[in-house]
Amino acid sequence: MKKARIVTRVKDKTGISKSKNRSGDLAELQQRFQQFAKKLKFLILAVQANHNAMLAYGKSRLDVAKAINSLSADTPLFPCAGDIGPLAPPADSSGNGSGDAASASTSTALANFHPTSYAAIHLQLHKKTKIYHDKYMEHVVNYAVEWERVLTNRISLHIKQANKLRVDLDHYNSKVESLRQDANKTMSKGKSVPEKDVDKLRRNEQKLLTSRQDYDKFVSDLCGYMEEVMDRGWKDLHPMLVKLSQFDATLSTEEANCCKAMYGVTEKLKEMSTRHVNVKAGGRLKELETWSLSSVVQASGEAAGSLTIEGSGSGDGDLPQSVNPETLQVGGGGLFGNLGSSR
Repeated sequence: MKKARIVTRVKDKTGISKSKNRSGDLAELQQRFQQFAKKLKFLILAVQANHNAMLAYGKSRLDVAKAINSLSADTPLFPCAGDIGPLAPPADSSGNGSGDAASASTSTALANFHPTSYAAIHLQLHKKTKIYHDKYMEHVVNYAVEWERVLTNRISLHIKQANKLRVDLDHYNSKVESLRQDANKTMSKGKSVPEKDVDKLRRNEQKLLTSRQDYDKFVSDLCGYMEEVMDRGWKDLHPMLVKLSQFDATLSTEEANCCKAMYGVTEKLKEMSTRHVNVKAGGRLKELETWSLSSVVQASGEAAGSLTIEGSGSGDGDLPQSVNPETLQVGGGGLFGNLGSSR
């Protein structure tokens, strides 16, 4: 009976039968984190798609400017449509450079560049927005990816460790239970439990106690960490949201400032209708489709090198006044090619 009391005292002292842990909490938190991770992944995909869309839109907008530049070359439209001027910043958009230093250099060049044509304005706008798109990738997209990586990797690693500790706990729990059953069988036969078996039971109960303490503390800390990153994850979203709001505000302002010059381009284009025949806001596609070939040429008043025509220069079919050919001699040049200086 003395041996039985020893077993009972050890059991009561270790508190094995009363011990509690957060295993149930951990299982629930794992499910919550799966949902949280899905939301975080959705955020990553959203900002990545937004970044790609901005790049695609910027490229398509620049392609329109390139097309305008190409079609307007060597025409009266070129000065306000395609001329980018000799002082335009380098058009290489490959991103080569030394980070902030390259961005600062580009920003300085852009600040000193004052575009006066549709293509030049869009070239400047493209280069400015590319700087901000790069910053969006660095401070928004990369941050979101890193946020997910930190949480996913650390929580996954610690859950594996918790499972390992749980296996150790189950091992000692099973072993102690088996030793107790053997001791009870021996005592039920009226025999004393051998001292070596008592020592073995005591050692394994101590290992069980240590294993449970390690497991409980580890799981408690892990649960606290998971609750922190989910319940107060807004603190990790905060710096990203600051960058997003700054990006939207700054980019919209830059675009507005760049596009203000379009008012001047628009006025120049409107003025052309007073200096050139049959230049109208509605276009002349109907005439090109329905008028006779010779009528189209005569209405334009610029046939076969002869620019001396009669008329008021207004209305359908009216002929223009005399026009000096030299006023229409505008140089060409591609958007990224060498520009002539004789325009």
